[in-house]
Amino acid sequence: MKKTTVVSIALLTAALLSACGTSKPPEGEKEAAQTESKTSAASSSKEASTPQDTPKSAGASSGSGEVLNPNIAVESEGNVEVVYTNKAPGYTHNMNGFKVSVDEYQIVKVTGMNKRVASIPFQDQTDGYVVTAKVTIDNAAGKAMYYNNMYRIQLSKATDYIPNDGSATFVRKEDRLKSKQETETSKFAAGEKVTGLLSFTLTNEQFESLKTVKPKFVIEDGAADNSEAKDSFKGNAVFDFFYSEEQKKQVESEPKFYPDRLTTDNMADKKMIFEKTGIGETKQIGDLKVTLDGVQYAEIVPTAANQARFKNFGENGIVAVTVKLLLDNQSDKTVSLSLTSSKLRVDQDRGTALSEGMVEPNHPRELAPGSQGEKYHVFLFRKDEFGLFKSFQMEFGPVVDADAKRLFKEETATFTLPR
Repeated sequence: MKKTTVVSIALLTAALLSACGTSKPPEGEKEAAQTESKTSAASSSKEASTPQDTPKSAGASSGSGEVLNPNIAVESEGNVEVVYTNKAPGYTHNMNGFKVSVDEYQIVKVTGMNKRVASIPFQDQTDGYVVTAKVTIDNAAGKAMYYNNMYRIQLSKATDYIPNDGSATFVRKEDRLKSKQETETSKFAAGEKVTGLLSFTLTNEQFESLKTVKPKFVIEDGAADNSEAKDSFKGNAVFDFFYSEEQKKQVESEPKFYPDRLTTDNMADKKMIFEKTGIGETKQIGDLKVTLDGVQYAEIVPTAANQARFKNFGENGIVAVTVKLLLDNQSDKTVSLSLTSSKLRVDQDRGTALSEGMVEPNHPRELAPGSQGEKYHVFLFRKDEFGLFKSFQMEFGPVVDADAKRLFKEETATFTLPR
């Protein structure tokens, strides 16, 4: 194959970038996206820094059991049946000392509800589902912090989700997750630790749509020491959401893929081709230590809601190469992770593929002096062309700051990827 083959790959991936855009709605449209997700689920199948995790949930159970939130039956005037309980989901998000953890959640089916109660959250249906989550906030940031308590069950893509009910439907006022020391909305006192309940309401159609995707539970970012959130923590925490014991076992039996957006945003289903973890090869770029931790090769199949994004790759399949780097910034410079890219040299002189920023994690966006972090780079190939390639060398850098100014004398680090 000539070098022009890889040039064609670059053209295809460039087309993907233009098609992808960004799957996270602009700030002004976030509320509208939430409303659209709630109202559209009944008519169609549904389409989330910190890495995705698939925590072990030894405490999970299905079927009958103690009701986590007895107030559901009181307010709905309906019959409540426990569908699934996860007593140890392991969902945690540490936002620079402001810690959020989901200690337990339970899914119940409610039938025969009062029609007035059901009119809005269940779209006039008197049957539906309620997810109640028991959440703990531990503000160890050393100062008062603001946090809006935003969580979501993500469906077919990042903009298709079921948000937690801001009015905490079916949760008693005294059981709601809020500060016990501060009176200002969304403010938590320094050193305060508080536990409370929050809820999600799902129509029958929405609950059934969980079975058509790989749902995620998202703890949103936004913890800040000011009410305007100008300096808020950026980066959601994304986890697999379990809704039955059978589905949980299936998910936990699958390979644990790196948290690129192909995985966390449900853009595509993956089938592992080959992986190598714990590589531990380290290179130095100035005062930035760069370690190749691992690489995964996976065949991907775009989900129904995202097929248009990948149409330029044809119908013969797509392969994603996701590389995990560990970074240790020992310099006095802030490194921009969102602007620092990498490239993959194919068979030394066959050609070059560029990393796909639009399917890489959005966060963290930067690495402050003296801090450590992870960076994932993703490269996409047509499956038929990928099968012809023999070797990959990844060149990371040059490293830049937030103003795209090149740092460390424009040095780069090159790693030969296991193949």
